[in-house]
Amino acid sequence: MLIITFLIKPFQLSTLYVVLFLYFLAKKDYATMYIEKYWIFPSILLLCFCSNYVPLFNRVCTSLVFLLVSGTIKIIRTEWIGSADVCFLTFFGFYLGMERMLVALYISVLLGFLWILYKKKHILPYLSCLSIGVWIAYLKGYTFFYFLINLFS
Repeated sequence: MLIITFLIKPFQLSTLYVVLFLYFLAKKDYATMYIEKYWIFPSILLLCFCSNYVPLFNRVCTSLVFLLVSGTIKIIRTEWIGSADVCFLTFFGFYLGMERMLVALYISVLLGFLWILYKKKHILPYLSCLSIGVWIAYLKGYTFFYFLINLFS
């Protein structure tokens, strides 16, 4: 996974941090389906350490939209989504911005459906699927977003 990332995107220490953060988040969620509160610290480091060129207004609006939607789902159907899912949907929305976060969401939902079909279980480690979607959106999110916009217009 790391080799593919460095072939697609030039080597930067921040890229390494993002890849390792997403890998360990996905691995933790896949193994336990529970995320501890200490994950706040690596998340804050991600915001501080990794450069992001998305305008602040876009980031704030995206995080509020994902907080509103996922928080409403959490309130209405508590068994459908966990608190960590709501927090990281909001966090990744703030980190990626609207265009790349929509790509990450589409990929994570597709992976979730494939997980349910393959494993035949009704519970899935959604943060693992979301981490893979965020990784792809981080690398090529704008490319996929504008490809889909042009495809459907």
